[in-house]
Amino acid sequence: MSSITAAVLGLVIASIGITPVQGGSTPLVRSYEGSSFFDRWDYFGSYDNTTNGDAIFANKSVADGTPELTYVTSSNTAIIKVDNTSTVAYNYKRNTIKITSQDSYDVGSVWVLDAVHLPYGCSVWPAFWSYGKGATWPQQGEIDTIEGVNLGWSNQMALHTEDGCAITTSASTYSGTVNDTSCYYEDNDNSGCAITDTNYKSYGSDFASNGGGVFVTSLSNEGISIWFFTRSEIPSSISGANSSIDTSSLGTPSAFYSNEGCEISKFFGAQSLVFDITLCGDWAGQSSILASTGCSALTGTNTCYSTYVLDASNYDTAYFEINSLKVYSNTSSSSSSNSTSSADVRSGTPMSRGTGGWGLFMITIFLGLLGMSFTL
Repeated sequence: MSSITAAVLGLVIASIGITPVQGGSTPLVRSYEGSSFFDRWDYFGSYDNTTNGDAIFANKSVADGTPELTYVTSSNTAIIKVDNTSTVAYNYKRNTIKITSQDSYDVGSVWVLDAVHLPYGCSVWPAFWSYGKGATWPQQGEIDTIEGVNLGWSNQMALHTEDGCAITTSASTYSGTVNDTSCYYEDNDNSGCAITDTNYKSYGSDFASNGGGVFVTSLSNEGISIWFFTRSEIPSSISGANSSIDTSSLGTPSAFYSNEGCEISKFFGAQSLVFDITLCGDWAGQSSILASTGCSALTGTNTCYSTYVLDASNYDTAYFEINSLKVYSNTSSSSSSNSTSSADVRSGTPMSRGTGGWGLFMITIFLGLLGMSFTL
């Protein structure tokens, strides 16, 4: 927008008492929690073909069998876990879980994950992420809300996109530490534009021992924001968001990807949500990564697989325990089965948003063309 247009718009807005805002109330459209938590998810039902993990992502019948890998506890929390009891024969992979939401959520959506435990342990690589449905990855983008490996001490957030998306805003707009600025999947071994949370309670044993917390992801036209709040710091605007949510009072996010460096409407489409836990693989299984994230470096002919995957006891802490996942959206969610679609295939490492009626109508159109929102 030119400076002249901006000035004229400012006079028009001031004259009729309209204030541009980036926040606003977004209505609740779906709540995954309690006995119905797993009702609208597809189970991957195949081996890890994207990050080379030593894992079989179980189908629903296996996950519902013995041992149960997805279930709801008597406390109404949802468990998503790695098989930590079965003996795995050499050259066979261990059962774990990858589930994808049957609904997808467009720009203008917010998802809030309330968890009391995240998976961790040597060789463990969990993630809660989303990808653009109905396209070849990453044409409609990927958002990593939660990702970590092994005994790592902090959560890593990232975007993965086509060429042209990057972090360009100053560090004052987010509290995390930038690892890489380019979100292009062919740059930096597909590490994405990753930001590491400076709060060590955002992952691993510290997350669990502090009662977990809440992650908020906002996919908006202004940009993509991710917040983390420990259990004791969850604001009332989240805990009380029973029918709608307003993110404008949440403060500085842990990660922020502005529209000015990454045009949201160009790089992101409706997002399907994913939980998965893989084992070893391109990131967690590297000897140097194991050593730098609290585990012993591999020696001699030992591999991540032979050292960890064959021993079930390594996975006693490799599980999500979730109070709820709530999605708020200004657009209707869409639903279809996408358990093994091409859009779910990723490569690289790691994998990982008072005036008269006619006058108001015209101003609404004008502001809409400029990509602005407002309140009266």
